[in-house]
Amino acid sequence: MNNTHSSTLSIAGIGYALAAVAIWTGFILVSKAGSLAALALPDMMMVRFGTAFILFFPFIWQHRHTIFQWRMLVLGSIGGLAYALSVFNGFDHAPATHAALLLPGLMPIMIAVFAYFLANERHSNLAWFGILLSSLGIIVLLSETLLSGTSYWLGDASFILACVFWGIFTVLLRRWKFAPWQATLGIIAVTTGLFTPIYALFLPHQISQASWEMIGLQAFYQGVMATTVQMVCYGRAVHLIGATRMGSLMALVPVFASVLAVPMFGERWTLGLSIALLCILLGTLVGNIPIHFLRRKLVRKCIA
Repeated sequence: MNNTHSSTLSIAGIGYALAAVAIWTGFILVSKAGSLAALALPDMMMVRFGTAFILFFPFIWQHRHTIFQWRMLVLGSIGGLAYALSVFNGFDHAPATHAALLLPGLMPIMIAVFAYFLANERHSNLAWFGILLSSLGIIVLLSETLLSGTSYWLGDASFILACVFWGIFTVLLRRWKFAPWQATLGIIAVTTGLFTPIYALFLPHQISQASWEMIGLQAFYQGVMATTVQMVCYGRAVHLIGATRMGSLMALVPVFASVLAVPMFGERWTLGLSIALLCILLGTLVGNIPIHFLRRKLVRKCIA
């Protein structure tokens, strides 16, 4: 009975994880479209979190006693403000294909490292081997960028920094055991509260130069899908299957996002991108093979 219940929870967790993968893929493509449509980094931030805050304010007020505490302030500052600033800065300075590979490709590495040191999670040798394969792909991509002399280093560095923030956030989310919905509301409230005064008083606004269609698309996808629905799915998956496995499954995003980004934005496909994509995909598959499944196969072979 316990094994059946555990399997059901695992299947549900993978379902939530795949939903998060699909939404995250769309986030990369929609964010790049926004950066190409004259929306500056501050505008993207304000549209994303401002829309979510207005839509979900009644729920934020309902959960205010959980949200307004120091741990939620830490989670919101790291997983909301710091992560979003780094990501949107990356979109301003690097192609969507680099975002598609670096963001989900580096996340399992950062999550595994921080989970090991902060949450005492132990990983199998197979999981570490999968992370090593993904790391190799990322090294190839970064090496190609440096050797080609292209000016993507600032964008790539921003994506790497975003992965560091997300790794810390993911581990703290699991350690402090906030409900996914409350964590999502907390991130929206904290980020909006911290960023809005700075945006209003000190940062330039270019939102008037973008079309209403683009602003509407960004408001819906960034404010509802990426900020809220994706966060709930991600949080549920972390609780059900663990931070490390969730991070590994996020590496499936490059398979979809990088292939779609090339025709959508006219980006160039390179040898480094191909090698990186292959390594990250293999690393994802290897890192998510259940140990008990391999043991069962070996036992059957020995009996046969």
